[in-house]
Amino acid sequence: MGYMAEALNARLNTRISRRVRNDLDALAKQRHVDESELARTLLDEGLRRERHQGIVFRSTASGRQASIEGRRLYVWQVIETVWASDGNVDDAASYLGLLPEQVRAAVRYCAEYRDEIEAQITANRQAADAARLEWQRQQDALHR
Repeated sequence: MGYMAEALNARLNTRISRRVRNDLDALAKQRHVDESELARTLLDEGLRRERHQGIVFRSTASGRQASIEGRRLYVWQVIETVWASDGNVDDAASYLGLLPEQVRAAVRYCAEYRDEIEAQITANRQAADAARLEWQRQQDALHR
């Protein structure tokens, strides 16, 4: 699911309540994923949220992505804005309508998961380039 490209090389065996098992099974069916994969994702996200207060996870067409809690902004968007602001957290916060602490939360998350964030930025740029080329092809088709 998105950022879970790590090798599965450790095992955890635990007992859970029937309610939790039923909830996991229902959510796995809703998301069309294997329940073991979903359990790993939820455990990973829970641990990441504990270490990075203010960061939550949302489903996107390309998988689960880290986001700013209470906002519809992804961490990669915040980081791209910070970079465009020459690393000035206050300027990035002002531009995005965030508190500086929210931007710092994204920076802390990026510091730990930089490869993940850079991959999302790259994927977004490629999608934007492809959309721009398609739009241009359509515009060209309107004229002889």
